[in-house]
Amino acid sequence: MSEHSGKPLSPGTILARGGRGERAGPGGEPRPLSEPLTLASVYRFEDLDQVNEVWDGRQPGHVYRRFGHPNSETLEGIVASLERAEAAVACSSGMAALLVSLAAHLGAGDCVVAPRGLYGGTQTLLGSQLSRFGVATSFAAGTTRELFAQAVAAARGAGRRPKALLVETIANPSLDVADLPGLASLAAEQGLLLVVDNTFATPLGCRPLQFGPALVVHSLTKYLGGHSDVIGGVVAGSAELIGPVRKLAIAIGATLSPMDAWLTVRGLKTLHLRFQRQQENAAAIADWLVGQAEVSRVLYPGLKSHPSHATAERVLDGYGAMVSFELSGGEPAVERLVRLLRLISFAPSLGENETTIMYPAITSHRNLSPEEREAAGATPGLIRLSAGTEALADLLADLAQALAG
Repeated sequence: MSEHSGKPLSPGTILARGGRGERAGPGGEPRPLSEPLTLASVYRFEDLDQVNEVWDGRQPGHVYRRFGHPNSETLEGIVASLERAEAAVACSSGMAALLVSLAAHLGAGDCVVAPRGLYGGTQTLLGSQLSRFGVATSFAAGTTRELFAQAVAAARGAGRRPKALLVETIANPSLDVADLPGLASLAAEQGLLLVVDNTFATPLGCRPLQFGPALVVHSLTKYLGGHSDVIGGVVAGSAELIGPVRKLAIAIGATLSPMDAWLTVRGLKTLHLRFQRQQENAAAIADWLVGQAEVSRVLYPGLKSHPSHATAERVLDGYGAMVSFELSGGEPAVERLVRLLRLISFAPSLGENETTIMYPAITSHRNLSPEEREAAGATPGLIRLSAGTEALADLLADLAQALAG
């Protein structure tokens, strides 16, 4: 439920009560306060009429798990409410969500325009996978409207057919903030589909749909799940845009399992509490890192020194919980830091309650060429830190002893 007395509920209320459902079921019997887990893969029917009614959507119900189930529907409803979207579809991973978002609306001969500073897995999807189906990619030199407009024009000049713009709200790992208002207007003016990976920002930090029509993608594995026990993705947007995405996800079996949906709904109940603390820790860690002799550069949208700080102030509600910083000693310094850290874990993911660090050059961006890694910001000395919910003093003490070693 996203409204009360005609007014939209606040994100914190949506999250805290997510999966709760109505107070009573048919006949007035009490319903469980927490979301039940429904593991059935198929449902039985009384007659042919009932099958047709349910299958065609004229009667509530489910047919087969791949087509949808109660846990995925609950999750989709929560995310749609948070993003102020008409609909959402839960997928088997963040990459599956991104794939079906693009593949459902693009075909052979179409072109995606995207910045070079994307997550390495996304660049692999664009470069060596979608190209197999005749979908090309043209790269913009940044995430402003002007640079994307130049890339679109250049693509057309080269005989390509731009169809979609793809961008991350907060880029991985440079943490550049995209000019979503400008990109939304560019997409509208030129009849292009805007696809926004909103994983780093979460719906609490940014709702891209406020700037215009788009498909908004999240990796559920990160902040929305929040406990490193889920693999999943979700796409939100208008019913018109989500319809083909859902059909493709069902057709190729890219829908989410009940257990992962159930775990995500449970995790979402504390997202507003976790993310607030994580952002506070990230901001304090970024400020502290600026003063460390071993650190040559700190990237955090909340710092005035960040190249897209001004854009962050226009686009974001808070600066996120990710901090990237570069050690002057390069990879040897990174290796030493990883070995000496006692509290902060070295793990190739993010968004967990626990603070973690990652070395993009050999994890998220390892499949890219050295030139592509450099363009994405995954330089030899760059570390990406995902701030958790621990006591700040403990985190700073751990970083201090590791840097000193």
